[in-house]
Order: sequence, then structure tokens, then C-alpha cells
Amino acid sequence: MNYVLGIDQGGTKTHALIADAQGRILGVGCDMGSCHSIDGMDHAMKAVKNAVYEALHMSGVSMKEIVMVAAGMTGVDWPEEAGLLRNALGKTLGMESARIHIVNDCIIAMRAATSSPMGCVLCAGTGLNCAIRDGQGHEYVFGYYIPDEDQGGMALAERALRAVFDAESGMGESTSLTARCLALTGCEDVDGLLRRKVERRLTKAQTHQLPIIVEEEALKGDAVSKQILTRFGRDEAAYAAVAIRRFSLQDEPLDVILSGSIFKCSAPMLKQAVEETIHSAAPRARIIESVWEPVIGALLLALDDIGAEDRDAIHTHIERDAKRFNMVRTQKT
Repeated sequence: MNYVLGIDQGGTKTHALIADAQGRILGVGCDMGSCHSIDGMDHAMKAVKNAVYEALHMSGVSMKEIVMVAAGMTGVDWPEEAGLLRNALGKTLGMESARIHIVNDCIIAMRAATSSPMGCVLCAGTGLNCAIRDGQGHEYVFGYYIPDEDQGGMALAERALRAVFDAESGMGESTSLTARCLALTGCEDVDGLLRRKVERRLTKAQTHQLPIIVEEEALKGDAVSKQILTRFGRDEAAYAAVAIRRFSLQDEPLDVILSGSIFKCSAPMLKQAVEETIHSAAPRARIIESVWEPVIGALLLALDDIGAEDRDAIHTHIERDAKRFNMVRTQKT
């Protein structure tokens, strides 16, 4: 029997799924997040290997039985990087590079939500990326054109800290984020928090917690947290609006996919700002929150590549097994 492997590697985690040609998920693996251009290729491939072999062990399938690999990986921002990662994956998995399909991780997020050849995706996790396809073979991925101040969870964490510092200096309004940030970091006062940030002594775990704190305080009614999420939503969605105009799709009923952990936010002002910004550019756009985790999109790309034809059966099996293996985005991971 033929089996396919889907891989999703982002800054927070690396996922691997193995399925048969009918979309039945047989094994799941997960390991640390990584980006080859930041953490090094060895680090990225170690995470992939651990996740893949965990999935193989669960499924009882061997690598020799895998006929296609599709991988969405962070850091595929320059044309040559797909080739570099394809070769590295081939060596890591002992597989011919011709049977490995590499795309930017935001592309698998798009595929997880729609089979349409035309669409746009905003993927806001640890960082941010935006991609668009016009259905005529043209594609654009923003990649490094997105500056640090808009980079997903990292940027939202920076904005939270900036609000605390502004409140302390008198440049901004008082906010309940101050007490939450001090409790999170164990700092006695904002001076200590500022020094720790300047000296780069905030941990990655603390930084990853800050967007959640903003969400929680916004839900409690903190005005500053609400403002942060509203402005952040507008800034993130601006990339989708620009992408839509870039390909003159303003009048098309295209799907705009929201994916990534940031869009799991339950505070309503974030998504309201996103929707308003996108609809100002494309009134007929259908804004879709991806139901499945992006790695499902990688699996679907692999099935597309082998010419799997029974779409109804594949969808039925994936819908069932995604719930079984906790690959549904409505649950925070």
C-alpha cells in the first residue's frame, strides 16, 4: 500500500502526519519548533527526524513505504531555500528528493482550508506570513518583506511590553498588563522589567505567554489590551489587503484563510479588525478560519501530488482522524 507523509515546521513546533492514499491518518509525531535560517539546518532536521520517526512508530509504516512527502516549512523565503531543504530532508529521511515537495509553511495553511486554486492566507503564529494565489499560476509570498514589528506573536509580545513601559513613563494609559507582566517575569517593578528586556534576559517561554496575557486582559475589559489587539489586527490584515490589490482580485469572491495560533484568540476585537480591513479591500472575500492544523494541508498536498482522486472519502477520513489526533484548530495547542 502507498503512504504519504505531511510535515509542518514552524517556530513553535514541528508536526508530522502519515496517512494512506484514502486520507486515513495512521500516525502523528511532534517535536520542537525550528527554522533552518535561524537555528541552523542541523537543528531543523533533528526536529523533523524526531517528529517523523514518532509518526512512523505510531503508524507501523516504514520510510520505504512512503511514496510522497509534502512539507511546509518556515524560512522558505528565497527561491533557493526550497532546494536546500529538499536536499536536507532527503538525506535526513533517506528519500529521493524528487518525491519531496517543499513549500513555505503558510501555503500548507491555505491548502488545509481550501482546495480552490485562488486564495489568500494570513498565517500568524510565532511570526507572520501572507501569501496569495490568483488561480492563473501566479503566487506571491511576503516573507522577509514583513518587518519585525508585525511578526505575529513576537510582535504582539513587544507591543504588550511597550504598553507597560509607556504606562510607567506616562506616555500611555495605565493598564492591567503591568501587573500581569511583573507576575510573569518575577520582576519587582517596571524598571526591573525594562532592564531585563534591554539585556535580553526575558525567556522564550515568557515571551510566548505575553500574547495570551493580552487576550485575557482584553476579555476582562482592559482598554489598552483591547486597543493593542484592534491595531494589531488591522496591521496584520493589511498584508492580505495589499496582496489582493496586487493581483487585482478586489471584486472576486476569493477565500482568505486565517491560520496560526494568534487567530485562535477569543477576544473579538482582533478578528473584527481583521475582517474590516480585508473587506475594505475586497467586499466579496470569504474570510475562513482554518478548522484544521496546517500539517493537514501538507498531507493534502502530498495526496494531490500522487493523484489521489476520491476527494469525498479523503475529506471524510481526514475530518474524522483530525479530531482523533487533536489536529483541529478550535482547541489551543
